Amino acid sequence: MMSSLDTELPSCTPSANLFLRMIVSDKEAGHIIGKSGESIKLIREKSEAKVSVNSGYCPERIITVTGTSDAIVKAFNFICKKIEEKTKDDRSSDSKDGLTLRLVIPTSQCGSLIGKGGSKIKEIREVT
Repeated sequence: MMSSLDTELPSCTPSANLFLRMIVSDKEAGHIIGKSGESIKLIREKSEAKVSVNSGYCPERIITVTGTSDAIVKAFNFICKKIEEKTKDDRSSDSKDGLTLRLVIPTSQCGSLIGKGGSKIKEIREVT
């Protein structure tokens, strides 16, 4: 059975920039930024996305990734790899927990993500 998530995306690049936000711990944010900002610079260069981490001294930080959908996917791939590296360092090698991302979704977009009667979110859960 082919889901609507398996359909190919249009090959044209959208004219408007998109953005995606996620919440990470302060420690994860530090690992993503790296010493003197080297890691985040590399993520920006390789993904061609604008990546920013809110500043502040709080237990959680918001990372905002802006760009084309391809650039956002590339940036999130790099960010996830950095979080996985940090997670592996923090726990035993026997642990096989998955990576959990906490996305910040605007209220106006929640309906389209959930779908009518929860159909979209159900499909996403089944596919992933």
